[in-house]
Amino acid sequence: MVKAFALVTAVSAATRLMSFFFKIYLSRELGAEILGLYQIALSVLGLMSCVGSSGVPVTLSRLSAENDALGRRRDSDALTTLCLLASGGAALALTLASLAFPSVVEKLFSDPRCVPVFYACLPMLMTTSVYATLRGRFWGERNYGVFAATELLDEIAKIVLSVLFITALGVTADAPVAYAYALVAGDVIVVAVLCVCYFASGAKASRPHGARKVLASAAPLTVARLTGSAIGTLNSLMLPALLVSLCGLTTAEATAEFGRASGMVMPLLFTPSSLTGSLAVVLIPELASMSASGSRDAVERTSAMAVKFAAAVSAFFFVIFCACGVPIGTLLYHDAVAGKYLSAASAAMIPMCVNGICASVLNSLGHEKATFAVGTVGALLLAALMAALVGSCGIYAYFIAILVSHTLSLGAYLFLMHRHAGLTVKTTLSVAALIAFGSLAALSLSQLAAALSALPTAAIVAAIGAAALSLCAAFVGATGIFTKRDIESLLKK
Repeated sequence: MVKAFALVTAVSAATRLMSFFFKIYLSRELGAEILGLYQIALSVLGLMSCVGSSGVPVTLSRLSAENDALGRRRDSDALTTLCLLASGGAALALTLASLAFPSVVEKLFSDPRCVPVFYACLPMLMTTSVYATLRGRFWGERNYGVFAATELLDEIAKIVLSVLFITALGVTADAPVAYAYALVAGDVIVVAVLCVCYFASGAKASRPHGARKVLASAAPLTVARLTGSAIGTLNSLMLPALLVSLCGLTTAEATAEFGRASGMVMPLLFTPSSLTGSLAVVLIPELASMSASGSRDAVERTSAMAVKFAAAVSAFFFVIFCACGVPIGTLLYHDAVAGKYLSAASAAMIPMCVNGICASVLNSLGHEKATFAVGTVGALLLAALMAALVGSCGIYAYFIAILVSHTLSLGAYLFLMHRHAGLTVKTTLSVAALIAFGSLAALSLSQLAAALSALPTAAIVAAIGAAALSLCAAFVGATGIFTKRDIESLLKK
């Protein structure tokens, strides 16, 4: 498990790092307004993609792990074929519907410039369905080499093609469409590689069966993610419109504000997932095997380590982003306003990160309905809070809603973890201690960042980063959040 985590983390970190710098390139090359157009169009496409490419890969990975442990690889072939037909069929139906009813698509967007971007991205529905399903199979069989390498290849292909396409057209009205075509071309390349790897591994196209088992597990996950994505899409469409109607912004200004929030701030908030995301990948097949063998103590220890690790990593990044958001925004995007938003939004980082791990653990143990309930209520609360507050708080309503909804969801997830994964009160107290520590450290280092304001921007960020790392290491060491047994177990492995 540790070796797999190290491999997936290394590749994921490289992928996220490239994606991070590429987002900086896009924000500088295209600007916040064009980036906002793409984010709005992609939110609708993401909602449609959830229909066939959300619950199926997770379910396939879990069932493939069980079949692999029992030596029933041909059953996995049949399940994979079934999942490809189901997700691909859903993608094809949605693609044809979008092409058949363009007037409906046009009504979805308040800014008509989003429509051509959406249609340029439309082929990604089909490529995503194949990509997600095949990677789910490799994931379940713990073939992390192919799983991680194709993610890296996907990022490289999209970056190279995007730079070529955007450079060829220049920063014009066609730039968002050029970026969309580059993403589609990158997807096609990676899907072709995945198909070759799939058949080269000895897998075959088999007569599909096991629909009832797949449906029982995938349906709650799909509905949960579909609901969350639907609300997220609604937010993407509603927030710019509310900024225009309630805050007096023009359509271009509102699109730019949304571009900063979703295209610049949110990718930074997901920075900890470069580490915790790979842990979640490894956890699902591992915990499924532990649960099947009745190793409840192993499930509890592994779950506790994952939760504490997620809280510690996200606390470190929260301290940095909260303390020197403006210098980071200026350094990365040449946009101090985006940095100001980053400082405000960073408070949600710890609950967001821990929630992701908790959801992965619960899904691994077969509690998809519980994660569906928590995710749906949290998403509805986020949308309601944002709509209620945007008139008085402007774009900050988005960040406040994220913080409140994820904090309440964290309480629900920890309760479920106590009930189903044997999580102890001590682990919950460790998470609470890390949140309290992060808040105090962020306030202290904010004062330090203000005192260093005369220094170059890069020097301020480096100084705050070093101070945050020292404080986090000292706190974790002094409180014993990670026990001697935890550390010895990791070193032995």
